[in-house]
Amino acid sequence: LKIMSCCEKKECLILSKCDCDYTPMYWYEHFSWENIWKLCKKVSASLEELNCCSVVFISNENRMVPLWKQHAAAVGRDYVIWDYHVILLYSKLGSVLIYDFDTTLTFPCDAQIYWIETFRPELNLDANYRRYFRIISSSDYLQHFSSDRSHMLETYGNYKAPLPSWPAIYDPDIGNNLHSFISMDSDLLKDISKVYDENSFRKHINEVLKCRRAFTTSLSAKNIKQFCIDLAKRNLISSSHPSNLSSDDFKAVSTLPNVVYAGFDPTADSLHIGHLLVLTNLFRATLHGCHAIALIGGATAHVGDPSDHITDRIIVPDHEINQNVKKISLQLMKLFNNLTEDNVQLNKHLSIMSSIQFLEICRDFRLGDMLRLGMVKSRMRDGSGLSCTEFLYQIFQSYDWYRLSRDYNCHFQIGGNDQLGHFDAGYGYIKKKTGKLSASICLPLLTDAQGKKLSKTSKEGSNIWLDERKTSPFTFYQYFRQKPDSAIIPLLRYFSLRTIEEIEEIEREHQANLGKWVAQEKLAEELTKSVHGSNGLKMAKKCSELLFHGSLSELRKMPVSFIEEQFGSASVQQLLRSSFSTMGELADTVHNGEGSSINKMKAGALKLNGIRFMDPDEVINFDKICLDGKNITLVCWGKRKYHLVRWID
Repeated sequence: LKIMSCCEKKECLILSKCDCDYTPMYWYEHFSWENIWKLCKKVSASLEELNCCSVVFISNENRMVPLWKQHAAAVGRDYVIWDYHVILLYSKLGSVLIYDFDTTLTFPCDAQIYWIETFRPELNLDANYRRYFRIISSSDYLQHFSSDRSHMLETYGNYKAPLPSWPAIYDPDIGNNLHSFISMDSDLLKDISKVYDENSFRKHINEVLKCRRAFTTSLSAKNIKQFCIDLAKRNLISSSHPSNLSSDDFKAVSTLPNVVYAGFDPTADSLHIGHLLVLTNLFRATLHGCHAIALIGGATAHVGDPSDHITDRIIVPDHEINQNVKKISLQLMKLFNNLTEDNVQLNKHLSIMSSIQFLEICRDFRLGDMLRLGMVKSRMRDGSGLSCTEFLYQIFQSYDWYRLSRDYNCHFQIGGNDQLGHFDAGYGYIKKKTGKLSASICLPLLTDAQGKKLSKTSKEGSNIWLDERKTSPFTFYQYFRQKPDSAIIPLLRYFSLRTIEEIEEIEREHQANLGKWVAQEKLAEELTKSVHGSNGLKMAKKCSELLFHGSLSELRKMPVSFIEEQFGSASVQQLLRSSFSTMGELADTVHNGEGSSINKMKAGALKLNGIRFMDPDEVINFDKICLDGKNITLVCWGKRKYHLVRWID
């Protein structure tokens, strides 16, 4: 259970790179310790700010530590292996920031996002590459660090890299001690520093977060009632429980605690934009002074939600669910970088519940009420039936909500419009157990072009995942960028965290400039940045600029690694040359939309590197379809649906 809270926002030190003295990034790797020392020196003008800073040396006994999102990474590689690396950790008033002069992330960067993107904790690294961290206060670093740069001298007296413009940071009374800082021997410098492994370093950051954050239980004129009013203005309330929740200006919710929750079953290894709608509005609740809880289910994932399914769900194995929980947790951390780390695994509690305990819970549920659930009636009526486990799903979800109400005072839930029956069951169970009232709001369901709910089982190409390895930032950006005018205004109200007044201003600008994609551009930028960060948005826009506003001649000049980076791995399809002999075979493989690929091809919908191919029987000429001798082909279906093919011999 991840609890996200609205933090009291206060100003803290933010320095941009242009405010700092540092060596250019192409030889930063040789002087990272001096760059951070100079940053500490700049901060030392304020003793209060200096006390908020710590210096972190990252290395191991093998001097091989892999870090991602680094400018020093070689072309075509998304990580670099440092012998050591130095960063600054800044913590104050709810903010924990990382200053890394070589990162491709923001400068500074939120510590949780930096951890996820730079250290990739989901990967099981070989023991030789495990990272260790030496933390020292900035004041001690300024006082005790000393190096005359002699380790930078080569055999013939030349330096390995150009020297910085400032003199060496050297105290003859101390001598050269850089290697003591780099070493992860805990006995060295133990009076002024401490060495952590990855787990303990992560816990250290979490403890800092807990100590620094100031939580508020309510804010004047900002509460759960205001949140509901905001949802109503955005046409985000499809249904509710109780059904008259909106009457009398949402008076019924004004007495509820300012805590909102939404649940997510980890039946896939990534969330998708259907979940993003719920997550965006869960975060919106924090803007109204509410605490927000995102629950990643465990027992519910084992059972399977029967809503919107005409047959039994495929049961996901335990090991897959556990892996999915980890991956989705990382996605939530990226989206909500103000997460606390108070973890209560309700799913684990349910999984070890004895059969007698479960039967005791079942006593509070009446069979007649459970049979009235719309999904149950439809499955029984059409003859497909319903498994006992799926029938009991509503009990597990109700118990989750009851535990949240008991332990976190949470009496308000949001979710998709297919969850109303479960919300009803949870409402009844909480009232029976505690005598207290609860409420819930169902948000609209996102659908595909055929009006079917977007889900993990949607046809390939119609769903948009939040994991960049399944849907690239470019494809994600273009999904919203290409929405028609008739659809974009509702989506802008649904997803955007802008105020209603700001959205109405965008709507007016959009209507006054039809054909210029004003609203589409605004929403695509906002959501791509939220999901994929500033760097993901930059790549998506660069790729879009090349394809839609540039020319293929520009693309032909660029190296393959750069082109693939702009598209993202999820939009690069690897194919074996020997598997194809005709253009029709290729069309079938590179097509991922609705309808017949051959019919579309004959109608002129397929272009490779800007050249239209219409004959399915045409023999493939790889010299013709590969981009200027490169081992890639730019595929376009219709006017705007692009992806890359990388050919393997």
